Amino acid sequence: MDEKDVLWNLYQEHCTHGRHHETLRATTANILLAVAGGAIAIVTRGNNSLVIEHLPLALFVIMIGLFGAFFTAKYHERFDMHTERARQYRDALEVLLPNTQITTLKAKADAITKWKHSWLFGRRLYKFWIALHLLVAFLGLILVITILVLHWQEIVEYFHHVPKTS
Repeated sequence: MDEKDVLWNLYQEHCTHGRHHETLRATTANILLAVAGGAIAIVTRGNNSLVIEHLPLALFVIMIGLFGAFFTAKYHERFDMHTERARQYRDALEVLLPNTQITTLKAKADAITKWKHSWLFGRRLYKFWIALHLLVAFLGLILVITILVLHWQEIVEYFHHVPKTS
Protein backbone atom coordinates (compact mmCIF):
# COMPACT_ATOMS: atom_id res chain seq x y z
CA MET A 1 0.00 0.00 0.00
CA ASP A 2 1.52 3.31 -1.00
CA GLU A 3 1.24 6.74 0.62
CA LYS A 4 -1.73 7.79 -1.57
CA ASP A 5 -3.71 4.72 -0.54
CA VAL A 6 -3.00 5.34 3.15
CA LEU A 7 -4.12 8.98 2.88
CA TRP A 8 -7.21 8.02 0.86
CA ASN A 9 -8.22 5.36 3.42
CA LEU A 10 -7.73 7.79 6.30
CA TYR A 11 -9.74 10.43 4.42
CA GLN A 12 -12.62 8.01 3.87
CA GLU A 13 -12.50 6.77 7.47
CA HIS A 14 -12.87 10.27 8.91
CA CYS A 15 -15.62 11.21 6.46
CA THR A 16 -17.48 8.09 7.62
CA HIS A 17 -16.93 8.95 11.29
CA GLY A 18 -18.18 12.50 10.67
CA ARG A 19 -21.36 11.18 9.03
CA HIS A 20 -21.80 8.77 11.94
CA HIS A 21 -21.71 11.63 14.46
CA GLU A 22 -24.21 13.56 12.36
CA THR A 23 -26.52 10.51 12.37
CA LEU A 24 -26.17 10.23 16.15
CA ARG A 25 -26.99 13.93 16.52
CA ALA A 26 -30.11 13.57 14.37
CA THR A 27 -31.27 10.48 16.26
CA THR A 28 -30.66 12.09 19.65
CA ALA A 29 -32.49 15.26 18.57
CA ASN A 30 -35.49 13.23 17.34
CA ILE A 31 -35.75 11.29 20.59
CA LEU A 32 -35.37 14.35 22.80
CA LEU A 33 -37.84 16.41 20.79
CA ALA A 34 -40.39 13.59 20.87
CA VAL A 35 -40.02 13.21 24.65
CA ALA A 36 -40.27 16.99 25.13
CA GLY A 37 -43.35 17.09 22.90
CA GLY A 38 -44.98 14.34 24.94
CA ALA A 39 -44.19 16.10 28.21
CA ILE A 40 -45.55 19.40 26.89
CA ALA A 41 -48.72 17.63 25.72
CA ILE A 42 -49.27 16.17 29.19
CA VAL A 43 -48.66 19.52 30.92
CA THR A 44 -51.02 21.43 28.63
CA ARG A 45 -53.77 18.91 27.89
CA GLY A 46 -57.47 19.52 28.48
CA ASN A 47 -59.13 20.53 31.74
CA ASN A 48 -56.18 19.20 33.73
CA SER A 49 -53.62 21.55 32.17
CA LEU A 50 -50.99 23.56 33.97
CA VAL A 51 -51.73 22.06 37.38
CA ILE A 52 -49.17 22.25 40.16
CA GLU A 53 -48.58 18.48 39.89
CA HIS A 54 -47.15 19.09 36.41
CA LEU A 55 -44.39 21.36 37.70
CA PRO A 56 -41.75 18.56 37.77
CA LEU A 57 -42.66 17.65 34.18
CA ALA A 58 -42.31 21.28 33.08
CA LEU A 59 -38.89 21.38 34.79
CA PHE A 60 -38.04 18.18 32.93
CA VAL A 61 -38.80 19.94 29.62
CA ILE A 62 -36.20 22.57 30.53
CA MET A 63 -33.66 19.82 31.27
CA ILE A 64 -34.41 18.07 27.97
CA GLY A 65 -33.86 21.30 26.05
CA LEU A 66 -30.57 22.11 27.78
CA PHE A 67 -29.37 18.52 27.43
CA GLY A 68 -30.23 18.57 23.71
CA ALA A 69 -28.36 21.86 23.17
CA PHE A 70 -25.28 20.50 24.93
CA PHE A 71 -25.31 17.23 23.02
CA THR A 72 -25.81 19.00 19.70
CA ALA A 73 -22.76 21.17 20.44
CA LYS A 74 -20.74 18.09 21.45
CA TYR A 75 -21.74 16.11 18.36
CA HIS A 76 -20.79 19.10 16.22
CA GLU A 77 -17.38 19.24 17.91
CA ARG A 78 -16.82 15.55 17.08
CA PHE A 79 -18.07 16.06 13.51
CA ASP A 80 -15.80 19.08 13.11
CA MET A 81 -12.79 17.11 14.39
CA HIS A 82 -13.30 14.35 11.83
CA THR A 83 -13.99 16.87 9.06
CA GLU A 84 -10.75 18.71 9.84
CA ARG A 85 -8.77 15.47 9.85
CA ALA A 86 -10.32 14.48 6.51
CA ARG A 87 -9.49 17.94 5.13
CA GLN A 88 -5.85 17.52 6.17
CA TYR A 89 -5.63 14.11 4.46
CA ARG A 90 -7.31 15.53 1.34
CA ASP A 91 -4.82 18.40 1.24
CA ALA A 92 -1.93 15.95 1.60
CA LEU A 93 -3.39 13.91 -1.27
CA GLU A 94 -3.44 16.97 -3.48
CA VAL A 95 0.26 17.55 -2.79
CA LEU A 96 0.96 14.00 -3.97
CA LEU A 97 -1.49 14.33 -6.91
CA PRO A 98 -1.26 17.98 -8.05
CA ASN A 99 -3.09 17.33 -11.34
CA THR A 100 -6.30 16.49 -9.45
CA GLN A 101 -6.87 20.20 -8.68
CA ILE A 102 -8.88 19.29 -5.59
CA THR A 103 -8.60 22.76 -4.02
CA THR A 104 -9.52 24.51 -7.27
CA LEU A 105 -12.56 22.30 -7.84
CA LYS A 106 -13.69 22.75 -4.23
CA ALA A 107 -13.34 26.53 -4.50
CA LYS A 108 -15.42 26.56 -7.71
CA ALA A 109 -18.14 24.43 -6.14
CA ASP A 110 -18.19 26.63 -3.01
CA ALA A 111 -18.45 29.80 -5.13
CA ILE A 112 -21.41 28.40 -7.08
CA THR A 113 -23.17 27.31 -3.89
CA LYS A 114 -22.53 30.69 -2.27
CA TRP A 115 -23.94 32.46 -5.33
CA LYS A 116 -27.08 30.26 -5.36
CA HIS A 117 -27.69 30.49 -1.61
CA SER A 118 -25.96 33.69 -0.55
CA TRP A 119 -28.22 34.45 2.42
CA LEU A 120 -27.75 30.93 3.86
CA PHE A 121 -24.16 30.14 2.87
CA GLY A 122 -22.37 31.53 5.93
CA ARG A 123 -24.88 30.30 8.50
CA ARG A 124 -23.89 27.20 10.44
CA LEU A 125 -26.57 24.49 10.59
CA TYR A 126 -25.57 23.21 14.02
CA LYS A 127 -26.46 26.62 15.48
CA PHE A 128 -30.05 26.17 14.27
CA TRP A 129 -30.19 22.80 16.02
CA ILE A 130 -28.82 24.28 19.24
CA ALA A 131 -31.38 27.10 18.97
CA LEU A 132 -34.19 24.56 18.54
CA HIS A 133 -33.20 22.77 21.75
CA LEU A 134 -32.85 26.08 23.59
CA LEU A 135 -36.34 26.96 22.35
CA VAL A 136 -37.61 23.76 23.98
CA ALA A 137 -35.88 24.77 27.23
CA PHE A 138 -37.41 28.25 26.98
CA LEU A 139 -40.87 26.74 26.42
CA GLY A 140 -40.33 24.63 29.54
CA LEU A 141 -39.40 27.79 31.45
CA ILE A 142 -42.59 29.48 30.26
CA LEU A 143 -44.59 26.47 31.46
CA VAL A 144 -42.86 26.56 34.87
CA ILE A 145 -43.49 30.28 35.29
CA THR A 146 -47.11 29.91 34.17
CA ILE A 147 -47.74 27.08 36.63
CA LEU A 148 -46.12 29.04 39.46
CA VAL A 149 -48.12 32.18 38.68
CA LEU A 150 -51.42 30.28 38.38
CA HIS A 151 -50.83 28.43 41.65
CA TRP A 152 -48.87 31.00 43.63
CA GLN A 153 -51.53 31.35 46.32
CA GLU A 154 -51.62 27.58 46.86
CA ILE A 155 -47.82 27.48 47.16
CA VAL A 156 -47.77 30.33 49.69
CA GLU A 157 -50.55 28.73 51.75
CA TYR A 158 -48.77 25.38 51.70
CA PHE A 159 -45.56 26.85 53.10
CA HIS A 160 -47.44 28.85 55.74
CA HIS A 161 -49.09 25.66 57.04
CA VAL A 162 -46.01 23.50 57.05
CA PRO A 163 -44.93 22.98 60.67
CA LYS A 164 -41.45 24.31 61.41
CA THR A 165 -39.00 21.85 62.89
CA SER A 166 -36.53 23.10 65.44
